[in-house]
Amino acid sequence: MTRYEIEEELDKLYKELETVKNADEETVCRAFNADSKQEYIDLIQDEIDCYEAILAGDEESDCDEWDAHGFANEADYLRYKFG
Repeated sequence: MTRYEIEEELDKLYKELETVKNADEETVCRAFNADSKQEYIDLIQDEIDCYEAILAGDEESDCDEWDAHGFANEADYLRYKFG
């Protein structure tokens, strides 16, 4: 991913995080297929943290998105993320 693509993804994640924080529990669970609002907020925040670490050049960060979120492999994660 290029720096521009990472920044674009961060913008989307921050907007989604704001939407989720302002929604009620039932709406979040239904709209985002989540078990709980807090779980989904944590998931978004983990992604934000990873992207920010990548932008900061943190080579120590372990930010394989698919691995960090419990997917079997990167292909499963990409199918989930982009349909």
